[in-house]
Formats: sequence, C-alpha cells, structure tokens
Amino acid sequence: MMLKEKLKEKREDLIKLLPLIAFIIPFLILYLKQDVTFSYSFEATWKGRAFYIFFIWFAVLEMIINWEKLQPKAFKKLKSIRTIALILALLLPTIYVVISNFYGLNDAIYVWTRENYMAQKTELSKRDKQFFAMMMPLAVEYLVFAAFSFLIVFLQYGVDGFRKSLLAPSFLTIIGIVYMIDNLYPYGQFIPFQIPAATTATIANSFLNLMGYRTYISYETDPTWGWIPILYYYLPKHSIPIPVFAIAWPCSGIESLLVYTIFIIIFLKNFEISLMRKIAYFSIGAAITYLINIFRIITLFIIAINSGYSEEFWRFHDFYAQLISISWIAAYPLLIMMGGDILQKIKSFAEFLKMRLSS
Repeated sequence: MMLKEKLKEKREDLIKLLPLIAFIIPFLILYLKQDVTFSYSFEATWKGRAFYIFFIWFAVLEMIINWEKLQPKAFKKLKSIRTIALILALLLPTIYVVISNFYGLNDAIYVWTRENYMAQKTELSKRDKQFFAMMMPLAVEYLVFAAFSFLIVFLQYGVDGFRKSLLAPSFLTIIGIVYMIDNLYPYGQFIPFQIPAATTATIANSFLNLMGYRTYISYETDPTWGWIPILYYYLPKHSIPIPVFAIAWPCSGIESLLVYTIFIIIFLKNFEISLMRKIAYFSIGAAITYLINIFRIITLFIIAINSGYSEEFWRFHDFYAQLISISWIAAYPLLIMMGGDILQKIKSFAEFLKMRLSS
C-alpha cells in the first residue's frame, strides 16, 4: 500500500512539471536552430529570447511557492476530455516552433508585415522597415507561447490553480506586447510610453549634472523618431553642446516597470501578509526598479561620450541593461520571502524574551 501511495505521489509530482517540460523542447529547438539573423537571440534581452530563461525561472518559482496548493485535474481519467485536451496543448509549443521555423510561418509573418503595415510607414527608412518587420515573428512567438502557457495551466489546474500560476505566462505576454508595440510604433512614436520615458530622462539628466557632466534635455518632434527627449552634452572647454543620443522608451526601461508592476501584483496577491506590508513591498521595489532605469540612461550616456556608438554601447543597450532590471525583478520575491522569515524569527524571539522577562 505504501509503495502504491508513493508511486501515486511521484506521478502527481511529474504531472505538475508538465507545463514546464512542454516548453523546454521548443526552447531547445530554437537554441539549436539559431541562424545568421538571430545568431545571438538567446543572449539578447532587447528583441531577443533571453527572457525565456526568466520565464522558466518564474514558472519554477511559482511552482515552489504553490506546490502543495496545486492539484492537477487532468490525468485522473486518461480518456477524459480534459486529459486529451491537455496532452494536445502540451504539444502545441513544439508544433508551433516546427511550423514557424521549418515550414515558413515566420517568413510569412515577416513578408506580410513588410509589404502591408511597413509599406504605410513612409517616415521610416527602408532599413528600418526591414528591421522592424524582421522582428515581428519574435513578438508573435512570445504572444503565442504566452497563450499556450495560459491554456496548459488552465487545462491542468482549472480556474483555482490558474490563479496561482499566472506569473510566467503573464511575463511572456508583457514582453510580447512590448515588442509588438515597438515594431508597430518604433522609437518614440508610442506616446503613452514616451511620456514616462521623458520623466525618467529628465531625472537622469539632473543626476548627470550632479555628477559634474554639463548636460541638458531637449524635447523634439521628428517624423521618424516621434516625440523624443534628446540628451545634449557640453564638451570640456566648448560652449556648443553636442547631441549624445535620443531617449526612446525602450532605452529608459519602461518595459521593466510594466513587468515589475504586473509581476509583483500577482506575486503579492497570493502572499499572506497585511495590506500595509504589501504596499510597502510594492513601493520599495518600484523605487529601486525606477532607480535602475535612471542609471541605465546614465550608463548609456557615459559609454556614448567615451566610446561613441561602439560595440560596448550596443552590448549594454541590447544585453546588460534589461538583464540588470529583470534580474532584480526576478530576485525581489526571494528577498521578500527571506525578509518575511527574518521578521517572523525576530517576532518569535521578541515574544520569547517578553515571556521570560514577565515570568
């Protein structure tokens, strides 16, 4: 009887891992398949696939937190509609990767975007049109994977478990939407994101002046760039400033604020602490995320004035800038949980001392 119970427990544990396993195979195919166009796609954070690694981390983190609460509804009856639907859903990520990469779906998305939508963007250069059309399959890929992840979780756990497993698929959704917006409205053309980016740029400019750099921000409107702040710098012993770079919302980390907001709200929703502590945790994390975005602009500025638009500049822009922000967001829940444990130990110790002193 004990052996039967253990086998049943192991079977349930394996079933809980199925949503994660369903994506490991397609991610492996994409990694091995990287071609000349996306030769560094799993290294790049901006317009790359490095975020799939964080997707796996978020899925694992959420499973660890809710492991005992997650009760699979599928596979109780092998021939049930839910079980059959889940098996098919588990295959969908791999099927999509095969069709999109080996049977021309990505090429079709690229061609359609270039010849239909990008043809209307007369303000963009031919090179820009080709680039943003080329990035569209990646945005679609993120959104499709997000939809599959939501579907798999829902089929496996039902509505109750679905609410406990929203972090990872929501993360893919946000990244996919951000990439899609940047492809459709390049640079600073998407005003709802550009307004907070301008605020971040202004604060970064103030920090640069405090650090001894003579800089100022000019807000300009351009047919290609849209409404965008441009950071100017006075070279030593020069009275005429030079433009260093235009600050579009992707440069200022707006996407990391979106990821943080959705991520931490979902995380704290299932965290059994008081409302005031939730507000405090959210506010502290938001402030640090915003500071990271400010120092992202400062770092880009310092690299630009020392090395120009060199390999170092684009390496930080495309790789390290977002990596720092998302790594912080990924680590913050662990810090919250560790902090909660420490507070609980302090509280228990204080109660112990109180009892000892009163006795």
